Amino acid sequence: MTDTITLTGVRANGTHGVLDFEHERAQPFIVDAVLYLDLAAAGRSDALNDTVDYGRAAKAIVEVIEGAHVDLIERLAQLIADRILDIEPVTAVDVTVHKPHAPITVPFDDVAVSISRTRATTGRAAAGTDTAVSNADISTGAEAAHSAPASNIPPLHHAVVALGGNVGEVAQTLRAAVRDIDALAGTQVTGISPLYRTAAWGMADGTPDFLNAVVEIETTMGSHELLAALQGIEAAHGRVREDHWQSRPLDLDIIDFDGVTSADPDLCLPHPRAWQRAFVLAPWNALNPNARLAGAHGGLVTDLLAQAADRDAVRLDCEDWMLASHTDNAPADDAPVQTSGETGSPAAASAQQPASATPLWRAAVISMDSTSTDAERMFRQAIVSLDGIPGVQVQGISPLYHVSHFDGPDAMSAVVQVETNLPAADLIAALGTIETTHEKAIDLDLVDMEGVSADEPHCRVPWPSAREHASVLAPWMDMDPNATLAGDPVSFLLAMAPDAGQVGMLSDHWIIEQ
Repeated sequence: MTDTITLTGVRANGTHGVLDFEHERAQPFIVDAVLYLDLAAAGRSDALNDTVDYGRAAKAIVEVIEGAHVDLIERLAQLIADRILDIEPVTAVDVTVHKPHAPITVPFDDVAVSISRTRATTGRAAAGTDTAVSNADISTGAEAAHSAPASNIPPLHHAVVALGGNVGEVAQTLRAAVRDIDALAGTQVTGISPLYRTAAWGMADGTPDFLNAVVEIETTMGSHELLAALQGIEAAHGRVREDHWQSRPLDLDIIDFDGVTSADPDLCLPHPRAWQRAFVLAPWNALNPNARLAGAHGGLVTDLLAQAADRDAVRLDCEDWMLASHTDNAPADDAPVQTSGETGSPAAASAQQPASATPLWRAAVISMDSTSTDAERMFRQAIVSLDGIPGVQVQGISPLYHVSHFDGPDAMSAVVQVETNLPAADLIAALGTIETTHEKAIDLDLVDMEGVSADEPHCRVPWPSAREHASVLAPWMDMDPNATLAGDPVSFLLAMAPDAGQVGMLSDHWIIEQ
């Protein structure tokens, strides 16, 4: 009788595929593996040596995916089988490799290759009964897996960072800190919590309240490298680390890093007091209700928050705090709205506001498209340029998409969401300036702007043809599944788009330059 251990959904990014761009840009691969072995001894002894360390098997799968490029997922499956069959006492293995973002020009859910291999008498993988493979061929495949050079793509880590402060213009400082974190090399902020207010307990009477938030990030930095970078951001905002219990303009703490537990005196992980601090747990729980804290005091964050002694001292301060002056300067019901009626252009409508009025911040969606082989790099530069425009803050970035064109060169596309206080016409003009910087090798279009409707030669909002372009709709829906365009769900428009079969996702993490 043969027993099994099953690993399902092992994920990693790799540069595997026949097309040229697949050699350069990592995309996700998912592997299921069934390991066949005799578990009778392990059942009697309760000893790891009598079974398989399935963590080792999972790491072996990831190493192959992140390793040297291969053209075919059939080959990738064989290399994974070779590696697993090198682990005693596995005698056979079933491997299924999924390539969910394969560049196929018709709608599809998944592409997968499944193989079954057994251990040969030589100790290497033998082919299944339907195919004969010589020992020489088998040995070559296994040795290639072991000798493949390490991937030059750095691993991507997930971290949770807590922000706080109670000196100066705290909300403004925290907003700047989030942007500083997002600007760190190899780092992208993937989630920002609401802002919470906490009384300065244990400190002198009259000490200002603290404002607190939590961000989730993905980074290629190691934990100590990230800590040093965060301390640099603190210092740039005037933080002096003298008294642990003093007021401060900015405090940045790594709460979690890949779920690692470590007693390193320079960086204890997870943060040793996070489990009992409601001013960390409350924003983290609001950002991710399924979040879990690792370690001896760990558990679901929502459960830890319910048990925190100071939970009643923490209260929600603002949901949209990343938008400077968004709530403080909300317009009256009769405030002018940008439109293209008798008042003329959107810019003119905006100009009718009283001179003292603070411009209204609005959400806007911008599409990026290019047939250049250097499109990915130019998209990154364009996003940096966008975020640097006064009155524009980048709030969301879609995955990168490949667009197949039957009558011309293929293209890449992505979508960016911003908050802006610029009139639509001014934002369009700024996009034109960025295009010129890149010698018109990229195309930037204002697809939609909250509360704005305009139909003029140089300012059409919403962008009339966007509802027919899957190259816009697909990345937009990935970024915001609930998005609508002129009242119609983007998901519906994508299903009806005539070119829906010509787009395919390339990467979720392309914005993090490798």
